[in-house]
Amino acid sequence: MSMLTYRISPRTMHRVACALSGLLAAPLAVTFAVTFVAMLAVTACSPSSLVDVQAPSTAVDPAQVKTASGALMLRAAAVADFTEPFAGGDGGSVIFMGGLLTDELTEGLYAQTGPDERRVNDPRFAGLSPLRLYLYLHQARTHAQMAREALRLYAANTASAPPAWQGELFAMEGYTVLWFAENFCSGIPLTSVALSGVAQPTAGFTTQELFTRAAALFDSAIVAGADSARFVNLAKVGKGRALLGLGNFAAADSAVRDVPTDFVYLVQFTASGHYNNFVASDGSYYYTRVQDHEGTNGLVWSTDPRTVSVPDPSASAFIHPGKYNVVGGTYHTSAPSAPVRLADGLEARLIQAEAALAAGDASWLTTLNTLRSTCVGAAACAPVSGLAAGALPALADPGTPNARLDTLMKERAMWLYLTGHREGDLRRLAHVYHRDPATLWPTGTIVSPAFPPFTDSPLAENGALYGNDMVFTSDPHEHDTNPLYDGCYDFNP
Repeated sequence: MSMLTYRISPRTMHRVACALSGLLAAPLAVTFAVTFVAMLAVTACSPSSLVDVQAPSTAVDPAQVKTASGALMLRAAAVADFTEPFAGGDGGSVIFMGGLLTDELTEGLYAQTGPDERRVNDPRFAGLSPLRLYLYLHQARTHAQMAREALRLYAANTASAPPAWQGELFAMEGYTVLWFAENFCSGIPLTSVALSGVAQPTAGFTTQELFTRAAALFDSAIVAGADSARFVNLAKVGKGRALLGLGNFAAADSAVRDVPTDFVYLVQFTASGHYNNFVASDGSYYYTRVQDHEGTNGLVWSTDPRTVSVPDPSASAFIHPGKYNVVGGTYHTSAPSAPVRLADGLEARLIQAEAALAAGDASWLTTLNTLRSTCVGAAACAPVSGLAAGALPALADPGTPNARLDTLMKERAMWLYLTGHREGDLRRLAHVYHRDPATLWPTGTIVSPAFPPFTDSPLAENGALYGNDMVFTSDPHEHDTNPLYDGCYDFNP
């Protein structure tokens, strides 16, 4: 039988080895016979607040993985690795990549080619961030599977491993599958990986099948996480989001109805080490900026206080995304430990507003205006600090179905700015609401404001045309490692 090898970068495996305190060896390969290699030494690690362990100076028998302490460390590693595809990963994240592919972000100081040009599936970019995002998502997904199995098998009856942790891991796996559905082509495989025994490769899942799979994982999270209202609400919001992707509005409304508006689930990052918030550190200054009306179809971001867009001190035309690194109105170039909301009650209410609009219920506007008047100041649902009361005046009914949908989607865009939602929203406008994709993603001629004079790498694309990509593609090496994989079925939104 041929071997199914899942390639994981040495950098990632170094982190996993650190997190497991030497119980696993690098590099890791997931094969049909998944095994842990014995008695291999690991290098020293920097401690992390997420995975606060040190590698021992000598090798440890991998059999110790199959213990309660090993299960706890696997869980810690899985939680930490989940940060990568969300907002970390040196740019290989749904927030960074999705922002560039859509109108949320455009290229920054030192970038010369990239996803914002909508040519992400060009062979020239095969080794860049789209591929990293694909790998990070699968790593986070499979690590959640293995950690959940370890908790169930080896730590189910220990006081230090609450049963609800398995619910959180189900939810994390659900989000990775959801992000595949929202950001990638139709036809993504979801190989199943166990702690030991045989890995099960799969053929590709269509976009609709991925949304359905994600919803089922969130259902499992709700059951397994029943002892934790926080994990249950995390799963409910995720399920509502997946059901929106399927166009099942009534079920989406039902899924999130009981989520409190003040609920917040934050993904935590570290100030040092590998688990940084890339969007709030280097990504906020060197690689990205905010451009209003990007590619004709883009929204006006810079004037809405919910985005916290800030001008560069040296170039007024150069606007930075400051949502995660502005304190007291002062721009900071790096905030690597800034947390990011994965799900909250604000999103639950936005899901309900969309469901109401789809049903012809006028409460959609009431819900939006309630959020504008209450999710300000110190309210838990306020997505940024310092959002002043009165900064968001009440919206009026624009009067037509298309204009109402435009209003609702713009509100989603501003409330959920840089949280990894925009690409999924644009795709839903295309495949659920049947909007013409040419009116959604940036298009036409690339036009960028002048760069500050100190740049050593001026943007070369001004005057060129945007590409046509609306989704990311899978790893081309998947063909080599998965005998059931046939590639993307289509690249439709």
